Amino acid sequence: MQARHNLLWHLLLDLPILLLVAAVCILLEVGALPSRRHGFTCNDPALSFPHVGDTFSISLVAAITVIVPFLIIWAVEAMLRQNDEYNMKKSKLYLTAKIAAVIYRDYIYGAVVNLTILEVVKCVVGSPRPTFFDLCEPDKALTCNDSEFVSSYTCKSTKYSRYLQIDSSRSFPSAHASLSVYCGLFLAWYLQRRAFSWHNRSVLLIPLVQTLCLIYAAVCSLSRLTDHRHHWWDVLVGGIMGLLSVFYTVLVLCKNFSQPAVVSTSDISSSDGNNHQSVRRLLSSEPHVVVP
Repeated sequence: MQARHNLLWHLLLDLPILLLVAAVCILLEVGALPSRRHGFTCNDPALSFPHVGDTFSISLVAAITVIVPFLIIWAVEAMLRQNDEYNMKKSKLYLTAKIAAVIYRDYIYGAVVNLTILEVVKCVVGSPRPTFFDLCEPDKALTCNDSEFVSSYTCKSTKYSRYLQIDSSRSFPSAHASLSVYCGLFLAWYLQRRAFSWHNRSVLLIPLVQTLCLIYAAVCSLSRLTDHRHHWWDVLVGGIMGLLSVFYTVLVLCKNFSQPAVVSTSDISSSDGNNHQSVRRLLSSEPHVVVP
């Protein structure tokens, strides 16, 4: 009865709020809702780079942010139950999927908060990108004098879509940097707390995966500079926002991954009777079980 009551609250309150936030973000992103355009300085060389595309497309970053964390979390939680003799294989996968879903829910919540703040700040600031002149081709750029600041203009580009013309004034902060830092640091932190142990058969596997997560965060962020899609301060602030989001998600929502620490087979075989019994209780989903 309590579960049905909670589900009803989720459907009647939480789901509409989530859909409303998602709708606002989408409408802001596509330009359906008005947003501020900061303007530009005539002949500004910092805004005169050609548009060459994205090394990491937004669809790729979104796929990595949404899909990869759940797969890694599920794999780790399943690994933690590899010695569980009280559950069948099918039950173990189901139970570990439920545990992973709880952690993943908090991760997605933090990501949504991060992305919502990013989208609002982008539209409020309205900072032009380094490729602004190429993407927008503002009408006032041909007639303004050197160093003159233009606050009102119309994009006349025929080479690029309307979306890219609108996006040309949304440089600050970098969403790529924020999301990649958030995703990479969250996974590295999670792996350190839940998967790393000096008693594992391989002590280098988890650090290798953590390194790949951090490399992804760094390379994705720096590619925004090499692609001339952002100014350096856009990437810096975006990375800081991602870092703050990680601290909020891990420490406040996930309680610093306070589940039991990783236990390897070597720990079990080398422990005394009391520790052996405690480990079995952690690995089992049943109530208190005494193992001789």
